[in-house]
Amino acid sequence: MKTEALSLEALFSFDSEAGMFCAHGGDRTALERLGTLMSAVATDHNRMHALIKSAKSTGFEFDD
Repeated sequence: MKTEALSLEALFSFDSEAGMFCAHGGDRTALERLGTLMSAVATDHNRMHALIKSAKSTGFEFDD
């Protein structure tokens, strides 16, 4: 998201736990745009690989 949707960043909050992802906010259009962007990444092996590689390079630790 930070590389593709900076304009959406302040329009919703995240509340994820135990393997569940949740984004909430009052701007339905922003949430729908987030869903579209996430779907595009989730269905594209190359984009998902690049996202994981980028996260690991910045020190993100995957615990699952």
